[in-house]
Amino acid sequence: MSSWGGQRGTRHERGYGSAWVKLRLSIMSRDRYLCQPCLAKDRPTPAVAVDHIIPKSLGGTDRDDNLQAICGPCHDAKTEREAAEAQGRRIKPTIGLDGWPI
Repeated sequence: MSSWGGQRGTRHERGYGSAWVKLRLSIMSRDRYLCQPCLAKDRPTPAVAVDHIIPKSLGGTDRDDNLQAICGPCHDAKTEREAAEAQGRRIKPTIGLDGWPI
């Protein structure tokens, strides 16, 4: 049982063991450690995580073409959108201090 109450399992049980660590490093390097959603909006921002574009819960894979480097605010906003969609609710976009949606 994990410290998350046993609901999520350990990182290894969820598929984030040593192979993921190597894959994460590869994706971060490929994306030059820049957040890909921000870069698409011409706002280069340092990435802090690797994200599944299509979540694993919806059939996404660990293939390179389904992974992207992402910053914390983009990752949080994407996770919130995905949770809202899963629950059938809509959310308003979060607007950052710079006036851009995050």
